[in-house]
Amino acid sequence: MLENSLYSDMPAGHTEAVSQSIFAFLESLIISGELKPGERINEKQLATAKGTSRGPIREACRRLQEAGLVEFIPNRGFFVRVVDLSDVLEIYYIRAALFAQAGRILARNVTQAQIEELQQLQDDMEAAIEANDADRFYDLNRTFHARIMEFTGNRHLADIYNNLDRELHIWRKRALILDGNVRASSADHVQIIAELRSGNPTRLARILRDHSLAGRNRLLRTMPDSVQGVDNIWDDD
Repeated sequence: MLENSLYSDMPAGHTEAVSQSIFAFLESLIISGELKPGERINEKQLATAKGTSRGPIREACRRLQEAGLVEFIPNRGFFVRVVDLSDVLEIYYIRAALFAQAGRILARNVTQAQIEELQQLQDDMEAAIEANDADRFYDLNRTFHARIMEFTGNRHLADIYNNLDRELHIWRKRALILDGNVRASSADHVQIIAELRSGNPTRLARILRDHSLAGRNRLLRTMPDSVQGVDNIWDDD
């Protein structure tokens, strides 16, 4: 159970600002592991420490639910989601396959305007790295990937990807930020954009697939006890 002191330093403000502050605060506790999988969000304790009603607390929890970080159990409240590591690794393989297919489509159909939008996102990510703003980098990174899927023009592909992304959110952010791999991820983006410009379907599919699997490998490095017995089934095509 979280202590009251953990809630005491959040700034006061209007309802929307309070909700955003609580969302960011709880997200950081979940990502860092201070709020553990299966632990209940104590709305009453939060509201008391903040000096606010439960409205902003519940709005923050709903946003966390949309982000895939918590789940709501009727008559019990919001709980940090429990996601099995083996399920996460399986999702990474599915995600990699989606990226590979997106690469095959985009190599033939991507427009110059779409490439330039991705380039701008990459430039913004580089700026976030220089500013040591890992949270902004992560948000831009998610947008970069989502736009790649959207640019395929295949709504079902994009919807499946977005659903999987919510499942992976807590794991991806923890691995990317806590393991300090933002520069490696950014370097991959440079390669992706270069291949989009060249238009080679095979190379783009492989680079996008490998970029996704690199995220899986980052996750495993943050959990060394989980590496044993995990097969890398996609070493080669």
